[in-house]
Amino acid sequence: MEGSSRMQYLGKKSVRVKDLRRRIRHRVEGEVIIEGAKLLDDLIRWDVDISELYLAEGLSDSAEAGPWVAAAEQVFELDAEVLAGVAPTRTPQGVLAVAEVPRWPMWSASEGVGLYLEGIQDPGNVGAIIRSAAGLGAAAVLLAPGCADPWGPSAVRGSAGAVFRIPVERDVPLSRAGDRLRHHQGELWATGSKGRSLEEWNPSLPILLMLGAEGRGLSPEAVAAADGVVTIPLQREVESLNVAVAAGIVLSHLDNPG
Repeated sequence: MEGSSRMQYLGKKSVRVKDLRRRIRHRVEGEVIIEGAKLLDDLIRWDVDISELYLAEGLSDSAEAGPWVAAAEQVFELDAEVLAGVAPTRTPQGVLAVAEVPRWPMWSASEGVGLYLEGIQDPGNVGAIIRSAAGLGAAAVLLAPGCADPWGPSAVRGSAGAVFRIPVERDVPLSRAGDRLRHHQGELWATGSKGRSLEEWNPSLPILLMLGAEGRGLSPEAVAAADGVVTIPLQREVESLNVAVAAGIVLSHLDNPG
């Protein structure tokens, strides 16, 4: 990527600063807000286009910022306190960027393991699940209507940028996901507390694995639609695991069946 940027300084009352604050609070469709040096370095290494770059005053002259400035289409410099007031985290690093939501082909369900998330409203959990899915070889992550925004700042941070490394689909009704799967004779599995032990579970691919929010779990409708339920054996009277942890355990089992 070649940068054609020209540095512009933005004051506290700049219209663009106000607009950026609004876009962070209410994400614009098609945009992803990126915060932090490590994540921005990763995106540039993955050849993700950076449309806007916002730097704390003085940071633009550093060696670290050189690749960021070169990659971005537009570059803006702000007072550090102004940028901190806009940033979505409590411990900002002096750098924000805007990228496009990645465009992936729709998962056909013809092969591999897909994850289907239902009722997971914590963006950190959504991001962590996507990170596990990307790292453990899943084919795609599908989100039911009502799940947290996978491209919001908290989910992107929780995914460590993995939202740019694996296909993610929003607002997918279970019926539509199931139709794709059935077309390829795939299996639909639910996770829950009363099912086949993970140690004895070796399904045929492709499969779609459904995960629900911790505590509430999957809806009765989702469980009823499943070909079966898989359970992670727990000890010491622990009743459940964080959903992101559970996703990682099940995906690891599928990647390395016993």
